[in-house]
Amino acid sequence: MMDEKEMKYQFMTILTETHPGLTFEEYRDCCIFLLFFQYLCLRYDDRLDEEYKLNMMVRLAIRGKLQMDSFLRFLQNTSAQLHLYCSDFYLTDFSFYKQLLDVQPLEKQKSYARFFRKIIKKIEAWEKEECLYECYPACFEALVQEFASMKKDTAIPANIVELYQAFGGEHLRKDGISVFQPEFRYGTLLRAVVGDSSQPKLFGYEKSDEYIEYMTMLSFMYEIPKEQWFFVDQKQWLGTKHFLGKADRVCIYMPDGVEAGDYLTAEEENKMVKKLFNLRTKGELPLLLSAFPILKEDGDLMAILPSALLYREGKEAQVRKYLVEDMNCLDTIVLLPDSVFPSLGQQEVFLYIKKNRKQKDIMFFDCSTCDSFDSDLIKEIKKARKSRKDVTGFCSCVQQEEIQENDYNLNLPRYIKQVVGFEVVDINEKRKRIAEIEQELKEIDQRIEMYRCDLELDRFVR
Repeated sequence: MMDEKEMKYQFMTILTETHPGLTFEEYRDCCIFLLFFQYLCLRYDDRLDEEYKLNMMVRLAIRGKLQMDSFLRFLQNTSAQLHLYCSDFYLTDFSFYKQLLDVQPLEKQKSYARFFRKIIKKIEAWEKEECLYECYPACFEALVQEFASMKKDTAIPANIVELYQAFGGEHLRKDGISVFQPEFRYGTLLRAVVGDSSQPKLFGYEKSDEYIEYMTMLSFMYEIPKEQWFFVDQKQWLGTKHFLGKADRVCIYMPDGVEAGDYLTAEEENKMVKKLFNLRTKGELPLLLSAFPILKEDGDLMAILPSALLYREGKEAQVRKYLVEDMNCLDTIVLLPDSVFPSLGQQEVFLYIKKNRKQKDIMFFDCSTCDSFDSDLIKEIKKARKSRKDVTGFCSCVQQEEIQENDYNLNLPRYIKQVVGFEVVDINEKRKRIAEIEQELKEIDQRIEMYRCDLELDRFVR
């Protein structure tokens, strides 16, 4: 019997398969779609007719008859029967299937057909029935995340996921936790922040259809009921009202920054934001404010954004004042080291915002000079935040009055005292070195005198 470790290894071997003629995105979407189809076939194995199961496609592949046209016909016929038992899906509605319909060049069709035959035979050979419900979803998610790491713009570093978990820990065991994440990419962060919560409610929007489909697949595999997840494109999200005031948590991950005028809720929910701050204001802080209509009264928000939002002048100073003083919601600021996002060429900051909090202070953490941002450092951040004490060179608990005196500039050097280093001088060692230098100078003078004698330089001197 194959355990989860072995099954995960089998999934990951997909990454070593060659895929000549296909782009990375085509290869990735092909693997993910076929694995999901396999999952559906196994889940409904006792109900599907034999002609609609994956092993029928395997027979076609072994005979070499699985070409693009036969593959599409098979999916079209199978999609209808699967829908009888799984009303959430028509396989023919997936973007991958629709893209295949538009593939015209014969060489590209042959490339797809070759890869279909290879990957279908591979996954059908796995022994997986006995651990399907226990292992398959986690292995599938691990593979999807590995695909994300192969393309940097869709990957979330593991230490950043751990940071979100550290700040959201008090809610992770809350049953039915509701989480909203815009631009969730591969869902790496979204799944991490709901933890082991029973029946979480997940909301989010994405700009790309395939990411929406990946989150849909994962939610279905984790047996989260359809009414408890809602993943759409941004335009559809902004036109939907039923999520207002429903989220325990909003998780924002936008290290590249936000365009001015981008909001997480529709225009009518952001009249206050637009009234206070015009559209020319940089996007990050107004974006944070636009999330408040989504949150419950005790909800929180975690975000990674460019650190320039801490000190930019003009309208943004008013936004910071609103967050710090009027709303009293900004709880923690962590300046991250360059090593976390080395390719962006700018520093990023982690913000923790809490609605209706009792404290009147803000915790500042300067991790910008840390050699590594690892689990031990994250534990230290969590511990210091709980105690709300100052640690020279690392963190400081700052009252609102001090921030007001600094005109709501949140740049960390204003608040964290740096350690002034003093070099310990070994006097005896220095004296010894001076004696060595004096001896070297004496030897040099002797050599010079010897050279003068050899060259008879003295007789030319009057």
